[in-house]
Amino acid sequence: MTSADAETVLADLELTRGLTIQMTALGTLGMVVAVTAFSGLYQAVTGHPVSFDFAPAGAGWWTTALDVLVLLVLTTVFVVPHELLHGLAIRYYGGEAKYGVGVAHFILPYAYATTDHEFTRDQFVVVLLTPLVVLTAVGVPLMLGLEWGWLVVPLAANAAGAIADLWMTMTLLGFPEDVRLEDHADGVRILGRESDRPRALSVTAVVWDALAGAAVATLGVFVVLAVAGPLTLDALGVTSLTVGTPDTFAFLFAFSSSPTEISMSVGPAVLAIGAVVGLAYAFAQSYRRVRKPGERAGE
Repeated sequence: MTSADAETVLADLELTRGLTIQMTALGTLGMVVAVTAFSGLYQAVTGHPVSFDFAPAGAGWWTTALDVLVLLVLTTVFVVPHELLHGLAIRYYGGEAKYGVGVAHFILPYAYATTDHEFTRDQFVVVLLTPLVVLTAVGVPLMLGLEWGWLVVPLAANAAGAIADLWMTMTLLGFPEDVRLEDHADGVRILGRESDRPRALSVTAVVWDALAGAAVATLGVFVVLAVAGPLTLDALGVTSLTVGTPDTFAFLFAFSSSPTEISMSVGPAVLAIGAVVGLAYAFAQSYRRVRKPGERAGE
């Protein structure tokens, strides 16, 4: 066996701190986008909007608290069927699933299903995508057919929670189908021949970098405008400020202050800023990978 044919470790895909921040931003923004998309679909089919009011009439002062509590439960309840479906896919390919929870770098809480079984690339892609595909395929018809608008929340949470699965899928598709994968609680090890290494620059890597950069930038700009903006402007004595054209995609920020109240709003232009930053980040990362071809995903 030549050195080119010998099996070697091609990559260890793990949640680094930088990747954890990216996934947190993408998951948060993905949740908002998914809720908007599922709510729009629900209203288009049923003819009435989704209601997130769960407290019974006349509940009193604790109405809002109960609504928030139900939303939190609906947001987290998807974790159980999500991980069980990972486990069923693992069993289908001959593995025995083990489950657990953790917090990546004290930032991102997560649940996982892992196994000692080895997979081919395509088998592991099926394991990764099964919860997203199955829960969406079952949940959307139930939501529309039974007019269960509350399903918007767990369906959106399931889609946002699949960000890590989608990242892993995009990364794996850069490797040939005959590589072997060893799953573990902290990540995935990819084994194969030296010739199986992916190119330094790939479409999937560029797409991920663009999405991650856009998500981090969008949330960052939103937080600065929504939190630091009003505090700073009020301290400077500014009573009114508008950036962009209201009620258009070019609207970015509006602030007004009076003796009785302070109000502010953030517009859709924040998405445009995020998109520009995301593209710039993807370009910079692509240039870095080309200059340093020895770097691999997950290292």
